[in-house]
Amino acid sequence: MNLPQMHYTSAPPGPDGSGFRFTAVSPGVPSSVLREAEQLVGYEPPRDAPSRPTDEELSLFPAMFSYTRLSDGSGLLSRTVYTGADYSGRWGNFHAHAVHVTDGDRLPGGRAPIAAWDAPQWADRTPDDRTPPPIESFTSPPFSEIIREVQAFAAAREPWLAPVFADLRRLVETPHSPQIVLAETDTRRIALWVMLANAVLPREASRTLTFTTYTRRPQQARQQIIGVLPEDVRSVAGQPHRYSVHDCSDRTPPAPPVVPDVWARTAAAVWAAGAHELFTEARRVAGPEQFPAGPLAVLALAHGLAVPEDARAEALMWVNDHHGLLPEPTLASFLKAVCVVGPGAPELPSGVLAELLDSLHGHVPALLTAPLTARLVSRAVREEGTALPPLPPGALPEPYRSDLAAESGEALLDTVRDPRTPLPRVHALLRVARALDVGYETLAFDLAKRVHDTLFAAPDAATAEALREILHEWDSLRETVAARLETRAADEPQRVAAVLRETRPVLGDTGNVPHLRMCAAAAERTRGTGASPGPDGDPAWFRERIPEAHRLLRIAGVSHLDHPLVLRTAVALVWDDRTPTAAEAAQLLNENGVGAHLTAGTWDLLVSAAIEAPADDAGAPHLAARLLSAGPDAVSRSVRESLHLLAFVDALETREADATVAQGGWTARVQALSHSAPANVRDRAAAALAQRLLGPDRPSGQLGELARSDDGELMEAYANAARTPVMRDVLRRVPARTADCYVAWTAHVKASPRWDLTRRTLLDEVLRPVVQEMADVELRAVEHAIAELSAGRAAAFQEWSRPTGALRRFFGKRARGSSMPDVAWKGDVQPPPGRKPDRRDRGGR
Repeated sequence: MNLPQMHYTSAPPGPDGSGFRFTAVSPGVPSSVLREAEQLVGYEPPRDAPSRPTDEELSLFPAMFSYTRLSDGSGLLSRTVYTGADYSGRWGNFHAHAVHVTDGDRLPGGRAPIAAWDAPQWADRTPDDRTPPPIESFTSPPFSEIIREVQAFAAAREPWLAPVFADLRRLVETPHSPQIVLAETDTRRIALWVMLANAVLPREASRTLTFTTYTRRPQQARQQIIGVLPEDVRSVAGQPHRYSVHDCSDRTPPAPPVVPDVWARTAAAVWAAGAHELFTEARRVAGPEQFPAGPLAVLALAHGLAVPEDARAEALMWVNDHHGLLPEPTLASFLKAVCVVGPGAPELPSGVLAELLDSLHGHVPALLTAPLTARLVSRAVREEGTALPPLPPGALPEPYRSDLAAESGEALLDTVRDPRTPLPRVHALLRVARALDVGYETLAFDLAKRVHDTLFAAPDAATAEALREILHEWDSLRETVAARLETRAADEPQRVAAVLRETRPVLGDTGNVPHLRMCAAAAERTRGTGASPGPDGDPAWFRERIPEAHRLLRIAGVSHLDHPLVLRTAVALVWDDRTPTAAEAAQLLNENGVGAHLTAGTWDLLVSAAIEAPADDAGAPHLAARLLSAGPDAVSRSVRESLHLLAFVDALETREADATVAQGGWTARVQALSHSAPANVRDRAAAALAQRLLGPDRPSGQLGELARSDDGELMEAYANAARTPVMRDVLRRVPARTADCYVAWTAHVKASPRWDLTRRTLLDEVLRPVVQEMADVELRAVEHAIAELSAGRAAAFQEWSRPTGALRRFFGKRARGSSMPDVAWKGDVQPPPGRKPDRRDRGGR
């Protein structure tokens, strides 16, 4: 490929004129290109340049090396140097040598225009034959020499690297961005800036980057990068919308401006460290991304270079998503680097490191992530808020494990011992202690006490979960805690069951702990996931408590006859909400005997089941009799009278052969035993006595004893029994009972004031309404029954039962409409002897 060339300088008169003109042009160069090039290759010496320089001074004049995009899209690569005097001896001549890079073409080898700087193909004078010699390529110094020079230059220009790189990125990404003006005392340094720009920019952008290494009038320059001498900066200063000016000539530069571009600052750090080769690797792993801050920072860190803090964050985010693009050695070096804190650099947040570890977990070998795991573990020991990373087998190989144990082992154990350390953190630290093998087993005794106490302190959800995990993971601690709970379960089984139900600790099979096993079984039963509720809304097992007690005793795993205390635990767990019923207590007594209950301490519960039984528990009196019979010496004095009173109730109710009952004195006996009995027992006894005294089979003299006692409670119980609907129905249907009540309630007159009041009330409020509703035949039956009981009372009953006044008329009307036989007489007048009563005698018309 032969590049089209142009030579421009001041020449003697000739066919093409005189003065500055093109003195040699390759065939085929369009005239439009020549006209535009003529405006671009002109040269104006520096302001303070000597007017008549010597040959040595001429060599110090700045060279103007430029690459410019022409209006037709093609490029012009030119080099202009000051030559002093022209052919006529007039000073101010220069020589420009340019090549035309047509649109779409590249320099030979696809090289960037700046690669032609200092190439020997550039001429300082027009060829003698006015024919440019062919240029197929530009020769450059060895790359190693160039890169060493650029690296040294970058290190010397470190304060300006990031701002210039940020401007370069803006040139690529944003059309019509401000031109970059670089001020240096030597145009070679401008060329080095351009070489540096080509190295950091994407390949396509570097090939089209326009520049000039020197101009006296930067405001007229068209290139993207404009090189000027320091004295010419003033002409473009203060115009940030058009020019981004960087005066790099100051030996004591001001503090560099804050550059928000992370890529620019990372690229500056890489170049300042002389690691230019990382750009090639970063572009390889970054794919289509033009300015890959994340990959570049990853590679820089992997090579031990310091990068800005936000660049580390970019690196971490990139590795989270693209760690598969990195070779294992590079990834391993990177992970080590992010765990090392440089001087003055803040540590990466633990959450960021944890997120990185999580993204790598399962995708890379544990050996690679060991530095990251070790760092997070170290922080978890030192910092309360740091979560512990996963610690699968092999997560901390040597030397990380031993180094961590030496660094943090003692502090870890001290933190676990500290009672102020929250249990979730204790759980995390115990996992670390196991992984590091730092002798954590010595903590079991003290920690067991804390776990035990915490279980009973209503822990929150997080603490309860930590307790479960600790007990699940640590066998010896679980056994120690279970032993403590076993001791407490024997004393407070209901409390222990409630704690197990709420916290659900993992205890497993922890040996000889029968009480604890029963509590755990009871907790499972009442946790709300068991049997469906019964008709009364209680779980079904509430109605089957004896089978439940049997189940718990089986779960205990020991004989309750040999170990009676487990019986106490079972009873406390099954009847944790109420006293056993009389039937349940009786079965417990039958199955276990007095001795087992006395040893277990459940005897008093059986006694309470009898004494505290509600009125509708019919088995309580018989239970009391059984208790007195089975363990007369076991009954305490405080409840003895109550049990005897209930046993007497049982004798009254069951009609059993009881010599004391047959001897009479019921009322006196009830009164004597009621002094220390609770109200419910007294009420039950009074009611039983009342029922027997209302019955037709009451022994002679017992009602009279009640009447003479003047006992208000017994009288009230007797009256209440007589007023029941059942008794009223009996009185209506059974004439003999009606007659019995009439005789009883008209007897023992003036035996006592309360009896007189009671019997009169019962006659008026209970018996009279029943009698007044009776038909004639029913009344005659009652009269006959009374006569059999007491002949003298029959006439009195006739007189007592006769209605008067309005009641008489009312009952008379009812009688006429009744199918019953007529009454014996009309009103209160007895018919003459021998006359059969008719309907008129009943008040009819």
